[in-house]
Amino acid sequence: MLSMITEELPDAPLYYTVDHLSSTIRCNMPSLLQIRSAILHSGYRVSLSHACQTAIKTDAPSSVIWDIMRCWEKMKPVKREKLSESSPAYHILGKEPVLRACFDIRADANPKSRIRHMKRFQENPEANWGPKARAKVGGGISAALEERRKQNQNKRKSPQDAADLKNFPCKRFKEGNCTYGERCCYSHDTGFHAEEDNPCDHPATSEGDKRCEGPTHCPETSEGDKQCEDPAHHPAAEEGE
Repeated sequence: MLSMITEELPDAPLYYTVDHLSSTIRCNMPSLLQIRSAILHSGYRVSLSHACQTAIKTDAPSSVIWDIMRCWEKMKPVKREKLSESSPAYHILGKEPVLRACFDIRADANPKSRIRHMKRFQENPEANWGPKARAKVGGGISAALEERRKQNQNKRKSPQDAADLKNFPCKRFKEGNCTYGERCCYSHDTGFHAEEDNPCDHPATSEGDKRCEGPTHCPETSEGDKQCEDPAHHPAAEEGE
């Protein structure tokens, strides 16, 4: 990277970006070798820049640069009928170039650092490097980000949560197609499925109420009779309901 900086023009503080020049006149972008060769053929100096990958530094005036881009557009023409009359491309391409640019590749258009495949731009210092949390005045992170981080903590299932699933019956085991066996997170106890086969349609009693919750649950039910025989278990039976 330092070798590339030493190759830059010391008396050219500013630079052009080739992609920006091309987008201004709505044409395809020439390669760096082509645009650098055209500037050298015009009798001016040119170099690359460490600040941007598509940047060029040159002592050529802007009129020469735009003449080169006009000549390039004649080689790669754009559809003039689609250009708005108020657009910069319409006014720039409306003038004929004074300079006839030559885009033949010159040997000195390619700098030594590029020929030797030296590192031209700094790589990321670490994996997944990039923009991170917005800096907070005085250090730390913002209060909103800290609150969001607390809300998202412990979102993954813990081993304790997985163990709690044993309190629920496995529906696939009931159907006979559970392939996990003992590794299944749900219970394979047949008692769970027996209760599911005979669900209670009666509303659950309140806590502490020892009354029967349904006729099939009443121990006083006679054999074969599904109605509760003890009116003390069902107060509504005393009123004839």
